[in-house]
Amino acid sequence: MNCELREGQIGTCGVRINKGGTLYTYTYGSLVSAAADPVEKKPLYHFYPGHRTFTIATPGCNLHCLGCQNWEISQVPKGEILENDFFEETYVSPEKIVQKAFELKCQSISYSYSDPTVFIEYVIDIAKLAQKRGLKNIVVTAGYINPEPLEELDKYIDAYSIDLKFFSEESYRKYSKGKLAPVLDTIKFLFSKGKWIELTTLLVPQYIDEEQLESIARWIKKELADWIPWHISRFFPHYKAKDLPPTPMKTMLKAYEKGKSEGLKYVYLGNVSTGEYENTFCPSCGEKVIERRGFTVSKLNLKGRYCMNCGYSVEGVF
Repeated sequence: MNCELREGQIGTCGVRINKGGTLYTYTYGSLVSAAADPVEKKPLYHFYPGHRTFTIATPGCNLHCLGCQNWEISQVPKGEILENDFFEETYVSPEKIVQKAFELKCQSISYSYSDPTVFIEYVIDIAKLAQKRGLKNIVVTAGYINPEPLEELDKYIDAYSIDLKFFSEESYRKYSKGKLAPVLDTIKFLFSKGKWIELTTLLVPQYIDEEQLESIARWIKKELADWIPWHISRFFPHYKAKDLPPTPMKTMLKAYEKGKSEGLKYVYLGNVSTGEYENTFCPSCGEKVIERRGFTVSKLNLKGRYCMNCGYSVEGVF
């Protein structure tokens, strides 16, 4: 974001270079990961629950999270794109991506694993084709993107899973080498456009505290809506954050209670062994309307979008 490059310089993402005043990407179509996932894995719990989504990624990222779990593909060393013919030999066309989604009986395509902001041209070209053929498009992102490319991207995207990592500029800077304010702007813009969004906060020990959690919950309710799903995810040590411990379960439960006490209707816990906090409960009568086991929907007590017990219209896209 706002990355200015000199002639011949490679960006912090590791995959773009300035050549003659034009910014080139070396990884367009260089597929490094592809899988048919349950949409709940994104995580999206209120966007066509239970459907399969074909998820893809190319290398690189515009953030540098210390505990990145996909660091092998996201943290591309500068210069590797110029020396490694991998990026030329792994090309997969947008047409083949859409075709594969149909072959795997997926109802959507998700752009994830690394951040789609660094392969936005590829995303847009695929999403245009997918949209024409009736597939939905999902972006899983840290939300660190300038307004102009975001507006272009949003023309073709149906739902977003967005990381709201912290509510502290200092934590963003130290952990991710990023900033909080642009992420909040991205979230507010997408909400204003009426797109379905769900937010995820990874509870990284030493970088997020109760005050930040309260601020996030209050911000969601005030700036967005009380029905925006908030996923609270348990941290496990990876990459350059192996010195940190896993998030204690008591911290996870406290965070859950913070969200509920601030009036959020749909709060979920992820990366935990107990399944009760992955279920969706009707905000009106309290009945369980979506039961999940891991990433699988095991029971759906909805008629369309309505609670089968009281008739409440559960917020989401069903």
